[in-house]
Amino acid sequence: MMDLNKEIKEDLNGNPEENPAHFIAVLVEALFVLRKIPDSAEGIKSKIEPELSAIVARTSQQVVDSYAQQGESLSSQNQPRFLLELLENVFHQFRNVARMHKIVLRNLQRIIVSGVPVRNELLYDMNDVWSKIQAVLELVLREYLDVQTSSRQRAPTSFDEPSTDINSYFSKKKPTKSKKISLFRFDASIHAMSTNSYVDDNMTFDTGNLFHVNLLSEVGLGKHQMVCKPSVNNITAIFMPLEAFIKEVEDAVACQDGTSSLQSFVTEFIQNIFLGQVHATVSSSIAAATKGFDALRHVVDHKTQKDLGVTRPLLTSTVTVDRNIRKLQELMQSLPTYGDQFLNMICNILKEYRDTCNSAYRGIVQIESDEKRVISATWAKDEDISRFLRSLPSWRSLQMSERQDLSKKLCSEEEIRTLNSKEALILISNLSSEAIIPQQEIITDVTQMRTIANVHESLEWFAGRLRQFCELLSARSPNSMNSIELSTREYPPVSDKSLESLKMLVKDFQDLAEICLLLLHLEVRVHCFYFLLPVAKQSNYAGPIDDLDPDSNVLKLNKDLSAMEEMLVQSLQPQKFKYIFESLGFLVSSILMSSIQYLKKINENGIKKMCRNLFAIQQNLTNITMARETDLDHARQYYELLYMNPDDVLSLIVEKGPDYSYSEYVSLFQLYQKSHPHIKPANLDTLLHKLEEVMNKTQNGSST
Repeated sequence: MMDLNKEIKEDLNGNPEENPAHFIAVLVEALFVLRKIPDSAEGIKSKIEPELSAIVARTSQQVVDSYAQQGESLSSQNQPRFLLELLENVFHQFRNVARMHKIVLRNLQRIIVSGVPVRNELLYDMNDVWSKIQAVLELVLREYLDVQTSSRQRAPTSFDEPSTDINSYFSKKKPTKSKKISLFRFDASIHAMSTNSYVDDNMTFDTGNLFHVNLLSEVGLGKHQMVCKPSVNNITAIFMPLEAFIKEVEDAVACQDGTSSLQSFVTEFIQNIFLGQVHATVSSSIAAATKGFDALRHVVDHKTQKDLGVTRPLLTSTVTVDRNIRKLQELMQSLPTYGDQFLNMICNILKEYRDTCNSAYRGIVQIESDEKRVISATWAKDEDISRFLRSLPSWRSLQMSERQDLSKKLCSEEEIRTLNSKEALILISNLSSEAIIPQQEIITDVTQMRTIANVHESLEWFAGRLRQFCELLSARSPNSMNSIELSTREYPPVSDKSLESLKMLVKDFQDLAEICLLLLHLEVRVHCFYFLLPVAKQSNYAGPIDDLDPDSNVLKLNKDLSAMEEMLVQSLQPQKFKYIFESLGFLVSSILMSSIQYLKKINENGIKKMCRNLFAIQQNLTNITMARETDLDHARQYYELLYMNPDDVLSLIVEKGPDYSYSEYVSLFQLYQKSHPHIKPANLDTLLHKLEEVMNKTQNGSST
């Protein structure tokens, strides 16, 4: 720090640029000797703004000269990195300007202390310097952030408050003597070239609206070149270094309420203009992708699919929402001070999209205007059925495949068969044993099933990406003990309330994705009931002619299954496609075996026809699942027992053990009795009694 009491001596052989502080002290001492301190102080004060403006002008031209290609204008390019470079250079020079003014003021204070009379209004202090720096920077920001245009696109805001009135920064005292000549100019500093030297370099700078009109005549600037295209979005590139510089300003001066005028301008710009424009842009983009009758049917093209690294089509709407969410996530990193606002914006967007997806789902599964839904949707929402289906190995294997943990076998083949049997029994018990399923209670348009598959894949993918985002935010939470590795640009800490809201929305998307997959699993099975229940209830299996074709409903089921396969194999990942059609053979076998109770009678031709039904379905399912559907062999052998009389069946049970349950043998004997009138009911009772004894003996024997 300079010693104010030390005598100032000029070194005629020294270089002023090597010790600018001493050179300034010598100049101030010379002004004191010439009794020009008051005039010089006023001159310095009046020249602060034009000199700061000249620095901006000169630095802008340097950036343009460095990057502009021949015949190319930077002002038409959206390259905010050039604006960032401009501001960083300007900040550096403005710091030096402030440092030089501090030296000048220290020397002026030394002179005043010595007794030189100077009117207070002619002097200035560092608050004046920083005020002018803020004013010039605000004007620069207004131009590059396109504040005037943006303001016209919205309602009047607090930017009109007097605290940010530009004219207040440039108010001047009435000129005194017109012939007064300033003996000292601050532009002698090596850190700021004078306006005259700048003009002498013949550089042109069209200031436009950048500087006040009074400054133009004083500075003498001509044409102006912008370093990038004005845009509200330029704030994202400059926010962090700008905030750092504002912090320096606020540390250097005493601001009312702790906030500088430049900080107030930036805050009001972001809150009143930028956030609103971001929300409007994002909302417009999402609305274009989600509104309309077919909005949730459109999927992305193969190039986008490849870029995203997915193997199945995703909804255009989901990808659009995801892209906009990513932009908001980037803004959380670029403008961390407003992290909570952007996160709230994300949550609001997700809520709207969640409601859109739920409405689209209801539109598919709801029967016309009635509140009643298709059977599969009702089952998928049923807590007991849903809980049971989620407990099955087939469902749990899906969750494991997502974690790539496929080495662990969940159940043995026998356990899987038992669980498949339980699933079939639950589904059969939830359907009326008498009624035929109405057509309106199934999804007849297979393209609707493709849409549901697309919704599932899209929302599961989307929920996964949102879950990663939640993990990163949780790692930044003050209460988190998570040591998750963060990206280079970390997210700012956010409120626990906003984070919990985001997590609940992620769960909502995951739940809807899972419901869609459960619905597809159940819908295929309901179609089996729809086509197979009439096979026994409405067809004749005691006709005199050997009908070589399967039942018409079986043919319809095969056609329906093939159509669903064609749609779903393109829309679902292989393991999910397998989940939809896996164990379907067991269900078909169970339906046709349990349907024996609805047959009034059957002859050999009827037995052959039923076997053809089973064989036709088996062939079709084998082509779909690429596996031998042995459960249908089991059902075919069951009907083939009708070729034998009951006594032979009993002997077979004694010899080889039972292949079917007691109730299944009872239904078999009852149909045999109805198909052979010579067997009286009393004889049937005797057969059933023998059956019970044989079953008990074989079971006791196997247990021992």
